[in-house]
Amino acid sequence: MSFRLKAVALLGVAGAAMASAVVLTGPAAHAATERCGPQCVTMASQSFGKGQVVAEGKNGTTLLAPGYNPEEDFIGMAVGTVSQLAGAKRIPASLAATYGQEVVYQLVYEPAGKLTSTCLGASSVAAGSGVTVQPCGWPQPMPSSTLPNSTLWIGVHRDGSGDYEPFVNVAASKTSALVLTATSASGPLTINYMSLGYGGVAPDQMWESLIGPYGQAVAWPTPTGQEPLWPLR
Repeated sequence: MSFRLKAVALLGVAGAAMASAVVLTGPAAHAATERCGPQCVTMASQSFGKGQVVAEGKNGTTLLAPGYNPEEDFIGMAVGTVSQLAGAKRIPASLAATYGQEVVYQLVYEPAGKLTSTCLGASSVAAGSGVTVQPCGWPQPMPSSTLPNSTLWIGVHRDGSGDYEPFVNVAASKTSALVLTATSASGPLTINYMSLGYGGVAPDQMWESLIGPYGQAVAWPTPTGQEPLWPLR
């Protein structure tokens, strides 16, 4: 899955300093609510399909059956490329050597169209840690010096398969890639070491973005050269 969305606003990085904000939107899609609208996205696991999508629960982030559920409403905010953020000394330089021009996102929680100041993030940097919605500064962007790396995710397009791709958590991945992982159908989400095999990244670590209101959702494809222009590429 990929947030290759049409840019309406963009959080970029210029030179060694972080620049002003950017928001992404796209065509109408599947699991987000009508009140959140066509700019909202949610994610489906390759392991469990479109019948299980990312949602904020009482005890952390989990998978949930899609529907008119405001807890499934998120917006993908592009922060910059890995190289840009590393150049601005916001993320470890080692990540730039590995991921270069891959795009870094924050996934902002927007239940029923109400933009919050929380984003999807890892609860700690240890493998197996839960994923929660936690403070990240939106709708008013945080100063670059306090931007929480636990809420930054690298969409690794080069490891994509079809409409799916892994998401690496920046804070937890200074030495090894820890990625968003589905534990089970309707189960909690965690971060865990990227699992690679002959078929690529493990299906429980591959995610498809579903864009737009419930009942109209479409998957946004990983880059093929035919998608709308992406301003950071």
